[in-house]
Amino acid sequence: ILAGFRSIVFNGGRYEATADTVTTTAMVAKVPGFEGGQQFYRYHIDGELLHLTMFDETYPDGSKPAWSGRVETEFVLRRAAAAVAPKPSIGAAMSALQAGDGESARAMATQLTELEPGNAMAWRTLGSICISLKDLPCARAALRQGLELTPDAPQLLYNLAVVDSLGDDQDVALAHLAQIRQSRRFDLTGATVDPNLAALKNDPRLLALLPTAEEFADPFVEPVKIVRQWVGEASGDQFGWIARDIGDVDGDDIRDFVTSAPLKHTTGEKAGRIYVYSTGTGERLWQADGEPGDQLGNGIEAAGDVDGDGIGDVIAGAPGGNRAVVYSGVDGAVLLQLHGEAEGDNFGQHVSTMGDVNGDGHADLLTAAPGHDAVGADAGRAYVYSGKDGQRLWQVDGEAAGDGFGSTVYGYNDGRTQLLVVGAPAAGPRDTGRVYVYRGLQDTPAFVIDSDETGGALGAMFAAVLGDVDGDDYPDVYASDWANSAKGRGTGRVYVHSGATGERLHTFTGETAGEGLGTTLAVAGDVDGDGHADLIVGAWQYGAAAVSGGRAYLYSGKTGELLRTYTGKMPGETFGFDAVGIGDVDADGMQELLITSAWSSIRGYRSGRVLVISSGVEQHR
Repeated sequence: ILAGFRSIVFNGGRYEATADTVTTTAMVAKVPGFEGGQQFYRYHIDGELLHLTMFDETYPDGSKPAWSGRVETEFVLRRAAAAVAPKPSIGAAMSALQAGDGESARAMATQLTELEPGNAMAWRTLGSICISLKDLPCARAALRQGLELTPDAPQLLYNLAVVDSLGDDQDVALAHLAQIRQSRRFDLTGATVDPNLAALKNDPRLLALLPTAEEFADPFVEPVKIVRQWVGEASGDQFGWIARDIGDVDGDDIRDFVTSAPLKHTTGEKAGRIYVYSTGTGERLWQADGEPGDQLGNGIEAAGDVDGDGIGDVIAGAPGGNRAVVYSGVDGAVLLQLHGEAEGDNFGQHVSTMGDVNGDGHADLLTAAPGHDAVGADAGRAYVYSGKDGQRLWQVDGEAAGDGFGSTVYGYNDGRTQLLVVGAPAAGPRDTGRVYVYRGLQDTPAFVIDSDETGGALGAMFAAVLGDVDGDDYPDVYASDWANSAKGRGTGRVYVHSGATGERLHTFTGETAGEGLGTTLAVAGDVDGDGHADLIVGAWQYGAAAVSGGRAYLYSGKTGELLRTYTGKMPGETFGFDAVGIGDVDADGMQELLITSAWSSIRGYRSGRVLVISSGVEQHR
């Protein structure tokens, strides 16, 4: 049933399937995915009802798709005589297309337009399928019908431009693209890498429609001072995937940082690269590359002083290679490598320091393997290792199969308090995420944070210890659910809890559906100088000023007040992809913020950039 009906799961709903018997041996199933990949489902059977949730997917190369949130479907189990064919859906049609069955995809999309002639998305889907089949008359007719329903819709106009370009009418194609350019509702830089627009790739008329250097130099709605900027090396790098303060490694008394491009092709496809920069001078201090498929830098963090030289080091995860690597902060020399226990563990997906937990004078390391199967398929496991010799000091497993325990990790150690934070995006009473907070190397969490009724994947990517938010002289905990659907799919919501008691202190919710509030680590330090830790929270898909322009919200930890917003006005900029505080870089008395735009097209489509901006907030004295 799972293999036969996986192609319609994306659309959700209830369907009927044929089955004489159903045998379950686990609460998690792993079935073939698209193009040889795998999909992972959690399910339970209640009489004749099969409730199915797809919680993860991997492609053949081990990478993951960009879909967010979880998709739920119910199947009513009947014998063959009672089976009813499922209603066609956009998800079913697109899944069939991705599986290589274009004609079935066309048939489903056509049937859907007949059943729902006022559904513009159905017409757009049919048009896209016909483009893939090179049936240009079919595509043109479907897209024009969609435009009658939603005039000036940028995706429909773009697809019409594709049809015209493939039909060798470049002038009309360019006219459609020019119309899109005026809307700021579409990132036209993608046209330069679209094989369907190859005839226009070097056309100066297309290049004239792309964002200018002047526009990239002024990317914000609000007045924002850019202190420094670094840009990706090439199209597709997604430079700025993560960026972290690593302390002063070059001796100029200014905190420096590490950032990454885990999908960059270096030694091979998706090998990944990490970069360490001097924030004071802007100079690249060193870089390191992964092996083919490693995705080095999918997780990076300050490692603390691992080698005892008095300078902070760097830990980087390479989940595609099932490992994590510790580098000298001074020159990038490899100090230590840690490896997962089994293939497919995704060891190193996220990493962190733990400070010196065993008192040997060397910072220790926290990492995890959310795909580890000891408790059940993809239950997950988290580890603490000695930074001195790599000895395992601690490990804890997820509660149940499919939890993904260790999808994010964060360690905190100020010499008095040790906290370990571990996320499991499919755990908890609703299977929509739980974050576990441990005091030191204890096997049982001090408290847990569960997703709420609109939760999507709490603990999937970001959780942290912010510092003292509530003034009780104890560090407090941040947990992100960027897939939360409070105001619609992908709104995003984040929580702050007392590290001392586990009590909830703040809840911050995205302003609009789809903005994805919570796509950052959020550790800002005390930005306004009131003695309380503050938060810088990204919403990488915020689109009020420009589609996927992004936004970062600066919140007071003390009061929860919104202190400032920083809103991207460049289509596709994704400002707020990651964000942390970086101290007072330019010595003007105001704190700076390190914020990334990994899908910025400043040097080609999704080349990415990293910025240090002034918070613009005066400190209380």
